Amino acid sequence: MKKFLISMLVMLSTVAFAEVKEGTGLGYADDIKVAVTMDGDKITAIEVKENSDTPGISNPAIEELTKKVIEAQSSQVDVVAGATYTSEGFLEAVNNATGK
Repeated sequence: MKKFLISMLVMLSTVAFAEVKEGTGLGYADDIKVAVTMDGDKITAIEVKENSDTPGISNPAIEELTKKVIEAQSSQVDVVAGATYTSEGFLEAVNNATGK
């Protein structure tokens, strides 16, 4: 029981410092809105809240870009070929959310 309580306190302390910031960028069809979870200055997760671009093109591109941005800890990554406007809108939204 003691180990359980300690592990719960550790989890709560790490969650307590996470902050979610939202940003918007212009994609191909309309705005792309994201929620970026930050732990201090570190990007830990990116969730797309709104995206009207073609799902078959935009979803794989956003998935790839999410991995790249989290790995680089920056929105300054290359766009995905074939989804340039979606990529630029997504990266603009991340940049607006993080200020990076």
